[in-house]
Amino acid sequence: MPEYKLFAQRVGLVGITTLIVNLRGLILIPILTKTLGADAYGVWSIIRVTI
Repeated sequence: MPEYKLFAQRVGLVGITTLIVNLRGLILIPILTKTLGADAYGVWSIIRVTI
């Protein structure tokens, strides 16, 4: 039984980590657009796509 519990904890940790990584962009874009403005955000996005 302990093997199943450890497996479930690891699967849960991977799921939570994946969710946080996917939501990072959703949180980061409004912050960047508000602080940088349209011009600087455009440059940032072009550089990010190029990389």
